[in-house]
Amino acid sequence: MDYQLALVPGRECGGCTVCCTAMAIDRPEIQKDAGVTCRHCTAKGCAIYDMRPSLCRDYHCGWRQLSVLDDSWRPDRSHVFVELEPHANGTAVSLVLLGNPLKTVRQPWFLDFVATGVWGNLPVMLGIPGPPGRQGASLELNTEAMLDAARTSRAAVKAVLEAELKLLQGFDFPPRRFRNHGNNVGDPA
Repeated sequence: MDYQLALVPGRECGGCTVCCTAMAIDRPEIQKDAGVTCRHCTAKGCAIYDMRPSLCRDYHCGWRQLSVLDDSWRPDRSHVFVELEPHANGTAVSLVLLGNPLKTVRQPWFLDFVATGVWGNLPVMLGIPGPPGRQGASLELNTEAMLDAARTSRAAVKAVLEAELKLLQGFDFPPRRFRNHGNNVGDPA
């Protein structure tokens, strides 16, 4: 199932390096825990940008692919790491909350995106990262409760999001077990 869209013309990562920290990577060519910054990431960006692995070269977050997300959604500005992932109903939009998740789920722009997505039958996932060395947690927002809230008001959407966030934060984050070994870029050089 192909779930990568074309890139939004003119949209570049700029100074954003959120993917260099937020993502867990478990591939034969590279491994890294979520929440751990890649050792090649510097204050100026990727130190090996011209020679970076194809995995990094080919990756683009949802903000780079979805024109409906304006510049304020860039991950380092919004503290929301958007990813597109396969779903039984096509492509899901995964919203991984970084920084202060409770503050984010109370923002009108976030509430409107979730309500519009759920109302439009777009699979929308809500996630939070686990502590370093642990898996994150996510859940699908396309529920009857969220659909009813989306029909009602922002306040109703906010209430459901806050309840879902509380469930996520109570998750027992299991340890992450890597299948691949040999090139952990999260370790100090």
